[in-house]
Amino acid sequence: MSLIEGLHWIILNGPLSHSSLFVISATNFQESTEFLGVKTGLSIALILPLFWLIYKAWRYQPNYEPFKNVLFNYLQGAIILTFGVFIIENTQANRLIRKGIPHFPKVAITFQSETKLFKQAKETKATKFVEAEATDNQQTVVLIIGESANRNHWQLYGNKTPTTPLLSSRNDIYYFDNVISSHSNTIASVLESLTEAALDNNIIRTEGTDIFDVFHSAGYSTYWISNQAPVGIWENLITIFANKANQSVYTNLGSSSSMESTLTRSYDELLFEPTIRALKEPDSLKLIVLHTMGSHTSYEKRYPSSFNQFKGKDKKSKTIAEYHNTILYTDYVLDSLLKIIESNTKNAVVVYASDHGQNVYDEGDIVGHTYSGKIPKPNVEIPYFYWFSTEYMKNIDLELIKSRKNEPYVTDNLFHTLIDLAKIRTPILKPEASFVNPDFDNTRKRILEDEKDYDEE
Repeated sequence: MSLIEGLHWIILNGPLSHSSLFVISATNFQESTEFLGVKTGLSIALILPLFWLIYKAWRYQPNYEPFKNVLFNYLQGAIILTFGVFIIENTQANRLIRKGIPHFPKVAITFQSETKLFKQAKETKATKFVEAEATDNQQTVVLIIGESANRNHWQLYGNKTPTTPLLSSRNDIYYFDNVISSHSNTIASVLESLTEAALDNNIIRTEGTDIFDVFHSAGYSTYWISNQAPVGIWENLITIFANKANQSVYTNLGSSSSMESTLTRSYDELLFEPTIRALKEPDSLKLIVLHTMGSHTSYEKRYPSSFNQFKGKDKKSKTIAEYHNTILYTDYVLDSLLKIIESNTKNAVVVYASDHGQNVYDEGDIVGHTYSGKIPKPNVEIPYFYWFSTEYMKNIDLELIKSRKNEPYVTDNLFHTLIDLAKIRTPILKPEASFVNPDFDNTRKRILEDEKDYDEE
């Protein structure tokens, strides 16, 4: 076990996790050897001392004499009793695997259970063909999914703290002031945004038509590139969905669960290289989805030290400052991604939408996106913007898009907007649900998951 964990530290610079086992197990032999070649290099030599120690331990096994001290025997009994109580208590509380066994077997057991789940999902969740036709010969559609971004803390939306200096200085993005997420959590919000399921219909998120079905049927190559952990309580359903893409890439492999991933550092700039590779693929039609860590708690772990610009004096002000630092880093990531996309495409459109918002002392003495009763507005008030390449702009009604700046919109209908932006012909598209369609319905009541109208006080 020490040998395996040592190799993992050298190759992936982190402890063994079932996230990394999940990704490695999903690759073929060639991909695995290429991956190891990139990750190891001369550092693999660091494992040699461990081989030597293992050999010495096996070659020179010590002979132990029974210890006949009475006090030692009592101590030994007490340790065994304590250990037994610990096992019984944690078994009854269903937390023995999490707290009572060493790291390696814990990872192995969790990996086995997660693999069973994914195998079951894979059997029932395959891309289905629908009636859909591309109207462009060459096009790239990029969706960037933000995380826990509250637009009220963005300089772009009027916050006095300079949290988005790069985006605020751009004159080629079109951002919208009245867009909200349908839900206050990632799984429901993301899956509803990318499927025909919506707040006002009865379609089950995991059973309806989704963007991969439509885009794949229209001839697009599809990519899912994520900096969120691929397995865990928050990501499992999203990962199952994401694996419908032609290619799925995960950059956050240093943790064994989504909860654990929030306590580790995996910066969103890790998305740059796989995005460049996807853009350079020869496919003429592409849909690329980028899933960021954004402003997910723990805030202080979402950005490198060079972005630790805002400070606080007490707990509240420090938390707000850390949250602002996450946005400052997101500003850099988004600006960099736009430059990468602009440099590697001709006919392209980019959509940025956060999965949900975040209450950072905006309403009450609360930090997070949980709620009781009525959803706090900061939980769903998200930044939302478009970027268009010069070639793409030649064939759109830019004035119509500008007119939507203050229009009410919920991202549960992002599915229809993405199809419309790609100009895909399909009977699945509902014009009244597309934010960029002339027939968009701006009178729809925004009744969210709390069954209350967002627009009513």
